[in-house]
Amino acid sequence: MSVSQIRGGMGNITNFGRIVAKRVKEGLYAGRNIGYGNNVSEDGGNKTRRHWKPNSHRKRLYSEVLDRLVSVNVTAHALRCIDKAGGLDAYLLNTRPKDLMSNKAMEIRREIAAAITTGAGPGHVVGMPPRAVQRAAAMAEKAAAAKGGQS
Repeated sequence: MSVSQIRGGMGNITNFGRIVAKRVKEGLYAGRNIGYGNNVSEDGGNKTRRHWKPNSHRKRLYSEVLDRLVSVNVTAHALRCIDKAGGLDAYLLNTRPKDLMSNKAMEIRREIAAAITTGAGPGHVVGMPPRAVQRAAAMAEKAAAAKGGQS
């Protein structure tokens, strides 16, 4: 009997090396997980168990390589990490899978890697987003027209 049969055909389950909440596996949480601890009263020091959930929001982030918006749950910390890395594509490609801890992030990462290696259509330069190629071509045409007009 295989593992998938034992688990009831749950499909692709990735082991990230530690216990990770289900919601964390379905978004960009940048290492944030549900935290647990105690509320401690000021008077008697009584302890009440509580938890802290990550500050997550549903956002649409732009991928330059895929040339489209990607809808994903993302934490405020992950947004700062994405800005620091230089965009969604750079963040997903340069972060270790163990640190991403997300099946959704790995799925988007595979799409980006496939788009970079195969190209995204006619006239596409590998590793360069289609809109950037179009902008570069338009600027080259303008420069050639301006140069031709000055002669």
